[in-house]
Amino acid sequence: MRKIALSFFLLLLSVSLFGQRYSFIQYSLKEGLTQSQVRTLYQDKNGFIWIGTLGGISKFDGKNFESFNRQDGLLNNQISAFLELESGVMLAGSSGSISRIFSNKVESIAFENDLSESAVNAMFADETGRIWIGTENGICFLEKNGELTYPIDKSEPFTSHIKAFVKSADGGFLIITKERIFKWVNQGITRFYDPENSEINFFDAEIDGEGTLWLATKGAGLMSLDKNGNVKIHGEDIGLEAATITGITPDNKGNYWLSSRFGFYLFEKGNTTYFDQNNGLRTPDIRDILCDNEGNIWLGTYGSGLLRFTGRTFFAYTKADGLSSDAVMSITTDASGKIWFSTFDQGVCELRKDTIVHYSLNSSSGNDRVWTSLRDKNGTMWFGSPIGLFKFENNKFKEIIEEDSLPDPIILSLYFDSQDRLLIGTAKGLCYYKNGEIRTIKNIRGYPETRIRNIKEDRAGNIWLATRTGVFKMTKTEFESFGEEQGLPDKTIYCVEVDPQNRVWIGTQNGLALYNGTGFTSMDVDEAGGSNSVNFLKYHNGFLWLGTNNGLYSLEVGERTKEKSMIKRHYGLEDGLLSLETNLNAVFVDENEKMWFGTAEGVMALDLLRLKERDERTPPKIVITSVQLNFLNPDWSKFKAVVDSASGLPVDLNVGYKNNHFTFQFTGISTTYPADIRYQFLLEGFDEDWQALTKSNFITYSNLPYREYRFKVRAVNRFGVFSEPAVFRFSINPPFWLTWWFILLEVAAAVGLLSMILYVRRRVLKARFERERLEMRSRMLTLEQQSLNSNMNRHFIFNALNSIQYYINRQDRMAANRYLSDFARLIRKNLDSSQETLTPLREEMERLELYLKLEHMRFKDKFEYAIHISSEVSQDAVKVPAMLLQPFLENSIWHGLLPKETPGKVEVNIWQKEGSLHMVVEDDGVGIENSLKSKVDTDSHISKGMSITKSRIDLIKKLTPDRIELIGPQQVYNEDGSVKGTKVEIIIPVNFHELF
Repeated sequence: MRKIALSFFLLLLSVSLFGQRYSFIQYSLKEGLTQSQVRTLYQDKNGFIWIGTLGGISKFDGKNFESFNRQDGLLNNQISAFLELESGVMLAGSSGSISRIFSNKVESIAFENDLSESAVNAMFADETGRIWIGTENGICFLEKNGELTYPIDKSEPFTSHIKAFVKSADGGFLIITKERIFKWVNQGITRFYDPENSEINFFDAEIDGEGTLWLATKGAGLMSLDKNGNVKIHGEDIGLEAATITGITPDNKGNYWLSSRFGFYLFEKGNTTYFDQNNGLRTPDIRDILCDNEGNIWLGTYGSGLLRFTGRTFFAYTKADGLSSDAVMSITTDASGKIWFSTFDQGVCELRKDTIVHYSLNSSSGNDRVWTSLRDKNGTMWFGSPIGLFKFENNKFKEIIEEDSLPDPIILSLYFDSQDRLLIGTAKGLCYYKNGEIRTIKNIRGYPETRIRNIKEDRAGNIWLATRTGVFKMTKTEFESFGEEQGLPDKTIYCVEVDPQNRVWIGTQNGLALYNGTGFTSMDVDEAGGSNSVNFLKYHNGFLWLGTNNGLYSLEVGERTKEKSMIKRHYGLEDGLLSLETNLNAVFVDENEKMWFGTAEGVMALDLLRLKERDERTPPKIVITSVQLNFLNPDWSKFKAVVDSASGLPVDLNVGYKNNHFTFQFTGISTTYPADIRYQFLLEGFDEDWQALTKSNFITYSNLPYREYRFKVRAVNRFGVFSEPAVFRFSINPPFWLTWWFILLEVAAAVGLLSMILYVRRRVLKARFERERLEMRSRMLTLEQQSLNSNMNRHFIFNALNSIQYYINRQDRMAANRYLSDFARLIRKNLDSSQETLTPLREEMERLELYLKLEHMRFKDKFEYAIHISSEVSQDAVKVPAMLLQPFLENSIWHGLLPKETPGKVEVNIWQKEGSLHMVVEDDGVGIENSLKSKVDTDSHISKGMSITKSRIDLIKKLTPDRIELIGPQQVYNEDGSVKGTKVEIIIPVNFHELF
């Protein structure tokens, strides 16, 4: 039990408010800048920033510097002007010389005569491609052939101190000299403007879209000259007090940035904003200003190197600006809208219009720390400190002391709930203040006796507490505890926030969590170290703001935003933060849409209205910087390739099949967020699709097949905006044995060889075929001769002669003559047919008719015969093999009919069907089986004749593709099963091919 008498002493110290402090990122020698005294800045079409210093040239891609000096080919290191040619070649002007920079090489040309030591101030390419070089002692020209020429005219402006060239709307251009302005139009020069005050000197000029010429001067500050010739000096009317402006640079919003030896100005909407050392500028001597293609402002300083102004979206107040301490732990506003900062060790600061007022806490303990603060609806200011609760009203500070009323005197958090209670979070639990009394709530079940760091209320009236042992939800009856078992990423809780959708967000030392009604869904803030230590949460206008140990993050969590589609943004040093480390629950949004938050190096303010104006859609640039072949940097001229004059890379490269290892190096240029650039590449002809994003700025393709390729690479910035791809075309030629002409020769040789082989083989096959043909013909002739001999066997001739003798002895001269005549005709026809393979069907039938007639005369009462030929068969056109049926007729007579006890009959039937000629010999003799039983050896010649005929038919089959069949001889039966006779059928083509 103790009572501490405390009091506040107001206005112990008032400090002048010097101004808002902005962030300037410095690049000097330790970052790679060649020298700290910068004279000129230029950005080329690829996005590289060229810095001209007194020690040479630096080429900057946002991350790395590449330097050029006298050792690389410069004649003088004092660089004062740049110009990029249409070819991409850079021109650098120095004292007494001009240099061409291409393919990372430098070629320099020295000035002559009066210009031998003159510094180049400006360069300009006219409509003919001629380069005007303006120096402090006059003008010279760089012609299209690369030679320097000098004007014959020695009058003004050719011998004047040239400051700038400005292109005019009418196709001409203005020549700005130190004393006056000239105009070049239609190949002639006229005097454009002479100032009335001879003490006014010109430094720089720009023309706006309305044709007004804006001039940076000495003696008149900023001047304007409209197209009607009206001159106006701009000074105090726009808030510009400086009489000397050394440079003027337009930005991409139509504003002008003015440089001077005492800082720089922003001329915006008719007013100026001044920036000097009080705003964080390291040196006031600004020699040049550049607005790059992403809208960033770069400052070339005289002694502090290159500075990037991060803009006015973020600004700060630090101890150097009047704060009592850089460690701001809580922020709030009073009823008049003034900002109050509670510090870690130096009391409270009030931010007034032009001063910062300090309030110090005097006590016997000497503790001047304030953890938390807020303003209630009545306008009363409340402060929580390690020694109790205080309020400020009626310009007085009052300590709220109650005997044994606080769980602990260390007050860490304050919050007014919907019941008009001031909830007080202490180091050992929670209590509240209402109606002039501090009341305990230890009687509620589950009361947390731990450090209460942050307090929020949801729309159901539940109170959420961020503690060192988890999250607690206080209802009317109990405290419900949530820890890692319920899905929190960590039990150490720093902050809590409830959004308009009544979603509860939890910030822990190891990530962010979202309450889903029963448990928590955890998510990492970022991969970078310190990002997951969430020090404060603040919802505002659809965005959840997270203060971490790696800067500030915003999460788009609007009403229609799904959890998986939340857009996250990171803000760090490159955006204007003085420190990445934010302070616990030190965040506040004022009525002017400025979000204030405490950091380790002062209090920061984020202008949310300016943040909305930021354009994040600007794509990065991408450049292929090097192409290696087989891991070497080759001399491309050896490949007979056209080399791009600016990059030094070959155009449409053509290499042999052994040069199939390519390494591509590239750089993506984002001057705002260079560390976040990632790359994606595609080798058309090899890759099927774009490869995965990577931070690596090189890729090697090995063992590429021979074909045409297009290597494409693109950069993507932190917002997912892709650059236009850079393209390198090349082709790998096949080996000569796989070229089209060699393959054509191979094919021709193969065809020739194959043709020769086929020709030889054809001749061999033809010879073999002819040989086999002759052999077969010989065999055929032999068979035919045998057939003839068989048909004309001795028994037949002997029997025929006996029959003739029989008729003579009977003195039947008529029968003898008839028989002899028919016998002679048969012999003659047989002899005639032996000379031909095929014979007309008519002649063959006549021969068979003679044969049957002779046999019938011999055996009058033994058999009858008949020959039937279909009318559709053309007997003269159809040809058949000679003596093909005679053996079968003879067989029918001798072995079928003669052994028969009763007279028999033999028939020959011939018809045509489906292109085939059917020839059938049929008898009603004893049949094959009975004939074989009674057959004697002397009759074997008949069977031999039939065998020869069958062999003839088999041989004919081999010699022709036509259908030829021999069916039988076969035995024919009656319906009762008795033997009817014998039948044989021969089928040959109607159009029988001549084979011999």
